[in-house]
Amino acid sequence: MGLIKRALNWSQDGNYDYLSVNPTREEVAHYRVDPESDSDQSISKLAVVKDFDNITCLDFSETEMGLVGVGEKNGMVRIMNMIYGFSGEDNSQLRVRAKQQRAVNALGISANGMVAIGLDRNRHDSSLQVWDVNYQSTNSNIVNPSFSYCMNESVISLKFLNETTLITATTKLLKEVDLRAPNPCYQHPTRLCNDIKVNPFNHWQFTTYSDDGTLAIWDRRKLSHSSSSSDSLETQSLLCFDKLMGTGAASRRYANSCFRWSAVRSNEFTTLHGGQVIRRWRLGSFPISIADEKQSENSDFPCELDSLFISTVHDIKTTFDRVTTFDYIPRSNGCTNFICMRQSGTIYRMSLKGGMSRAVFNSDNNMLMTNNDLSEAAELRFAGTNDTVSTDKASTSLKNLSFEDLDVSDEEYQPEGPVSNGFGSDTEDSDSSSKESHEQDIEGHSLADEAYQVLLKPEKLLQNDISMIMKRRALLNYGLDPVKTVELIDSSKALQNNAYIRNTWRWLSIAKASVDDGTMVSGELDLGYEGILGIWNGLDGLSKQNRCREGAILTEKQLNRELEKIIKMRGKNKSRMGESKGLLTYTNSNKTVQRKLCMIISGWDLNPSDYEEKYRNLIKANHYEKAAGWAVFFGDVTKAIEILSSAKKERLRLIATAIAGYLAYKNQPGNNAWRQQCRRMSSDLDDPYLRVIFGFIADNDWWDILSESAISLRERLGVALRFLNDKDLTRFLERTACTVIENGELEGLILTGITPSGIKLLQSYVNKTSDVQTAALLSIYGCPRYFKSLQVDEWIGTYRAMLNSWELFTARAKFDVLRGKISRTSRNPAPQGARPRQLYIQCLKCNKNINNPVDPSISRSSTSGGIMKNFVANKKFGFNNASPSGNSHQKHSCPHCGTPFPRCAICLLPLGTSNLPIVINGGAVDPGADRGSTESLMESRRLKLNEWFSFCLSCNHGMHAGHAEEWFEKHYICPVPGCACHCNT
Repeated sequence: MGLIKRALNWSQDGNYDYLSVNPTREEVAHYRVDPESDSDQSISKLAVVKDFDNITCLDFSETEMGLVGVGEKNGMVRIMNMIYGFSGEDNSQLRVRAKQQRAVNALGISANGMVAIGLDRNRHDSSLQVWDVNYQSTNSNIVNPSFSYCMNESVISLKFLNETTLITATTKLLKEVDLRAPNPCYQHPTRLCNDIKVNPFNHWQFTTYSDDGTLAIWDRRKLSHSSSSSDSLETQSLLCFDKLMGTGAASRRYANSCFRWSAVRSNEFTTLHGGQVIRRWRLGSFPISIADEKQSENSDFPCELDSLFISTVHDIKTTFDRVTTFDYIPRSNGCTNFICMRQSGTIYRMSLKGGMSRAVFNSDNNMLMTNNDLSEAAELRFAGTNDTVSTDKASTSLKNLSFEDLDVSDEEYQPEGPVSNGFGSDTEDSDSSSKESHEQDIEGHSLADEAYQVLLKPEKLLQNDISMIMKRRALLNYGLDPVKTVELIDSSKALQNNAYIRNTWRWLSIAKASVDDGTMVSGELDLGYEGILGIWNGLDGLSKQNRCREGAILTEKQLNRELEKIIKMRGKNKSRMGESKGLLTYTNSNKTVQRKLCMIISGWDLNPSDYEEKYRNLIKANHYEKAAGWAVFFGDVTKAIEILSSAKKERLRLIATAIAGYLAYKNQPGNNAWRQQCRRMSSDLDDPYLRVIFGFIADNDWWDILSESAISLRERLGVALRFLNDKDLTRFLERTACTVIENGELEGLILTGITPSGIKLLQSYVNKTSDVQTAALLSIYGCPRYFKSLQVDEWIGTYRAMLNSWELFTARAKFDVLRGKISRTSRNPAPQGARPRQLYIQCLKCNKNINNPVDPSISRSSTSGGIMKNFVANKKFGFNNASPSGNSHQKHSCPHCGTPFPRCAICLLPLGTSNLPIVINGGAVDPGADRGSTESLMESRRLKLNEWFSFCLSCNHGMHAGHAEEWFEKHYICPVPGCACHCNT
């Protein structure tokens, strides 16, 4: 077995020097390698020394260039210089041996010329002998050691750590020896004693291996600590790899083990396996306090010690087989090359074909790839940079909606196939579709087969990733207004227009309208954005939420009274439950009020005229099956037969005939052929509404409808609320809530509401889709208004960071404003959880904010919220101009100390003056102008902005913003006489 070892610090010209021992262990060669060249010609042999008798070990001096020591099995050690004054003859070599001649197992040369040799066991002579080559007599070949250790032991390996310290291993003990002390610093029993190698990037770590090839990584700090303890057990290493070096590794110790610490990267080592695979092991670490809390409690234990683990492993196939040993060739660019020796003694170099070891995506889905061996990173731009998103004009009317309108236009909304999956038509270009349909793969399969239809171009796949979909949504102000969001989903083809997202925003828009008009708020209770489950469970469902007036404690009776108030405020002239003809409802309920309100929220509190209109709309949209299913949901099977009989399709008319048998057999108990056929059809039909119709008429059991997952959740809730008893309804709601929360079904928010349970649902949705945008925008309607959640804070922080990374600062600001606006309630007008202002103007005299403080009596005096809205609108930018009849000094002076505001350097009026009478160009604000049009409104906002404070940060002179803008359009110097400040530069 051969050996290759890099000689450090021998070359000053950028090349590297290597020492090698051929596989027959008879000669030592000196090579010089150009690291920047990948060819084998970059390896040049400079010198060769032959006629050795079975070389067992080799070492070199890092300070004395060319100084090499070679140990032989016959006990002889040769010291020579292979660069300076070398002739290859015996008179140029120093030959020495121990007094008791025996095999040399290990050899080490320190930086100051100390030579240590490790010998086999002898009872009359030490096995570790250290002598100074500078003072060795050339007249005798007998070593006169300066230091001797390890009597009656066999030293297997050793390594100098510095000029005075070395690590040595005997057959049973691992020791650290300080030449200044007569005894070892510590010694530990271990069977891992072969071939000590020190980590070049961490001098505390070194490796050894055992007779069976087990490799261990040690830390000298841990060994030193263990020596002072009373633990007599075998010392534990940082990492241990069973039989990593292969069986019989100890018999090959004279040829050195095939292990190398990386010379180019810390926390990496390599091993050779089978002569044809070089395996790279990369280490990770974490503080020992995490790994072992008991040890960390000991104050004497070094807190900086880390616990290691294997992070990655890469196998590299060698260029040629039968490789016996190797070493690193470091390069300036960080690439990893190896110099290898084959079993025949041939030397060659091997370059690694660098793959990417790590890849990350940024917020624009551009990929940043890096190789740990290189100092550069490559960026691949897959996603497009076009931020313009177009929408089609959609004629939708979503104004003045109520919960009864949840199903409006559901039948008209049919997301297009390519859009619904989020990838558009980007699988292939349409021009080449006909050509590609005839192409085949190498096995003869047509590329038009269904299995190939899902293949997408990588660029298109990344462009339609959820992060890019969220960016396109943000550009269109997605989620800032629920009504406009529904219209946006209906009109835009660039978004992931899934029906469940649209239905969720539709429910939220109706819930928000109910909150805005106050119909979900009573005197003591606020049920805004509450779900069906919370209302049905009463006080238990509303717990952990701030929905009652501050200081109020509700009982079940008081809660029912508040719920009745909310039902009355709905203002709907509906017939009472169970009074409508043909409407079978469950009337024997102890929770009539809760059931009534739940039906209102789900949109199923309908009278006969309402659902007759819905039948007509569905029939007009050619949805006869759904119309018939709804008739069954309302308990009117006769109407379902009538609807199917009016269909133009003969198949539906035949089905109506089969359903008509229900009228004849519904009162007959037992089983019959008609019921069996209905059950068979309930499982064979494709249409879910026809399936549930036949399932219901066969067994007259509403659970057949409730267990059909193809029916929407809102429709199943309507059936359950109308026909199930209290116990079954509770079981159905809780079971369904668990299902929608676990599956992350957004439509389940109608059941959970924007509540803590709804946050769990949104978390499952985010885990499934990574759509943190929708989760953040939905959750702010309930948090922190009714409850607080760390998950919501995390979503909001992530979404804000994404908007900032896309440089959509306007969208992020609108999102922050929306959060503050939604968090306000009539009882708490101050925004909760909103980001604080980033800019304040303080008085120069009292150092207080010039914003006039809010008068609590004013904010609490209004229950309708109108005064509060006007007040907040006027206070938004820090000025109190809401009342023109207010004290004039408060407009132009500090509201705290009365100090006048600075005057505008142009108009000489105090800053903060509203309705400026003049502008520079002589125009004036016309108070009688029409403010109804959009142009007039924009002009009014511009003039209001012109009144803002504007200061120069250099000269501190102030102006109205509008005056400053007009002045610096024509000037560069400050308008204050005598001031030469270039304020606009």
